Amino acid sequence: MKSKVIVNILRVLILAFVIVGLFTFAHVCGDMGDMEAKCHKTRTLAIAASIVLAILAAVQIFAKKLLVEKVISVIQIVGGIFIALLPGVIAPVCDMKSMHCYVYTRPFLVIVGIVLAGVAVVDFIIRGKKNGNPSKI
Repeated sequence: MKSKVIVNILRVLILAFVIVGLFTFAHVCGDMGDMEAKCHKTRTLAIAASIVLAILAAVQIFAKKLLVEKVISVIQIVGGIFIALLPGVIAPVCDMKSMHCYVYTRPFLVIVGIVLAGVAVVDFIIRGKKNGNPSKI
């Protein structure tokens, strides 16, 4: 029980870091006149994914059934991979290597997404071992 709370609080803190980071040091490009920068879509999707994953982490703290916990862990793995792939594949930032979104936002989301997926994989493995069989859901 204690590890479940710690892992999910860690997730919520990392996801809050994503949201704060996207509005501070890892912000996307500013106003570009009549056209919207490609990175604005990246930011919007990253914030939406972070909010959804944070809500799921909070739900997982109170979940009683092991199956529900494991399903949420799998969703967290997919969510971390989604955030990591977001700036390069799903909603790519611009390709100008001098732009702020390419230099800061892109690597920030990739690294944080990998960390989130890693935490979720470890959590999934721990939940499997607590049930006595790590390979079965």
